[in-house]
Amino acid sequence: MKKFILIGLVCLLSTNIFAQTNVLDKVIAVIGKNMIKQSELETTYLQQKQSLGIIENPFDARCEIFESLLLNKLMLHQSEIDSISITEDQINREMDNRINYMMHSAGSRENLEKQMNKSINEIKDFYKDIIKENLLISEVNRKITANTKITPKEVSDFYNNIPKDSLPTIEQEYEFSQIVISPKVSAEEKAIIKDKLNGYRERILQGDKFSTLATLYSEDEASAKKGGELGFFSRGFMVSEFEAVAFPLREGEVSPVFESKFGFHIIQMIERRGDQINCRHILIQPKVSNIELAKAKTTLDSIQKLINNKEISFEDAIKKFSDDPSKLTGGKIINPYTANARFPKDNTNEMMENIEKISFEKYNKGDIINPTLFKTESGSAYRLIKVNEKTQQHKINLKDDYDKVYNSALETAKTKAVIEWAQNRISKTYLKIDNDYKDCNYKMNWVKTN
Repeated sequence: MKKFILIGLVCLLSTNIFAQTNVLDKVIAVIGKNMIKQSELETTYLQQKQSLGIIENPFDARCEIFESLLLNKLMLHQSEIDSISITEDQINREMDNRINYMMHSAGSRENLEKQMNKSINEIKDFYKDIIKENLLISEVNRKITANTKITPKEVSDFYNNIPKDSLPTIEQEYEFSQIVISPKVSAEEKAIIKDKLNGYRERILQGDKFSTLATLYSEDEASAKKGGELGFFSRGFMVSEFEAVAFPLREGEVSPVFESKFGFHIIQMIERRGDQINCRHILIQPKVSNIELAKAKTTLDSIQKLINNKEISFEDAIKKFSDDPSKLTGGKIINPYTANARFPKDNTNEMMENIEKISFEKYNKGDIINPTLFKTESGSAYRLIKVNEKTQQHKINLKDDYDKVYNSALETAKTKAVIEWAQNRISKTYLKIDNDYKDCNYKMNWVKTN
């Protein structure tokens, strides 16, 4: 069920590939006004090698990657012809998604910066143009494949054409939904934090350095080590409460105390460059008492009892009681590593950030797991988990995995549409390929046009 040709965009999720070994860089292809450099090919090759391990035929692997890059640059060239534009907001949103994923994979912002030997702002600067290119390529790809559809018969034919000994194995997977009850922060705790931050603010206004106090007292560990400095960012990167206070500030001005979902802050504006700002902040997060945590668990115990007594369904209880944004999507728990609702058998607790570990093996579809403590962006909370699906390890089949087969068949049809489009565009596009790559066994007629 492997794709006919690599069409994936340049990988942005590898951290230890960032600092490459010295490669004698040269242009190895030109498509329209767009170039492919040797370093671009080598970076992608090293990422693939890191992922797959030993590569039996490095030349063929590089050729396959090179053809994928040629196809991407051809679509980038088409985006110029079609005058496709990408907004700063689109770039920033995609940047946020990528950086957040990378931080989650690394374990923290600090770990990511250490692994890549770059600050978050330097990482963003490095990736900005790549992300813009990827968004343009994605838009062209979307337009090419927008009308690609397949019938149930085509799905069945696709599956039946896979050799039986090549059918992939589907590992055991779970799907969950949740009811979340977050512990309440007492008014007394909030008042203590506000007084503390107002005290810091007053000291700053009287001459103390913001950076010194941030280093000493801020609970944002990554920025505290830099005197609270966050680096330049545009609108859409921070949470809305933070941006609403930060962007109107004048250089050197210190904000009043305000609250976001992460806790309470004060901000000092450092510098403004166009639509970007750089500022410092001090964050203090409210401490939830054990009593409030216990109340959250007790509340979920009561909800579970109502569900067990069939006084309310789990689904209706999500709508009525859950205080997590997931209630808008039926309480579905999303795997942060794949952005879908499926969790593999291994490492499920870590992916779900459960503080209290669960032995998922003993639960079956429809079971409700007792209230469990887990980690949230702002602290800890309890949740009631329902096992919506539990799929045992098996060879892929149409009955149990129709959606997977359908998606693979659809991707194959889209790949065919892209190849047909590319074959038509190649003859109409200026194309020059380095002699070192003219002997590749291409799927398309790249060399014949030279």
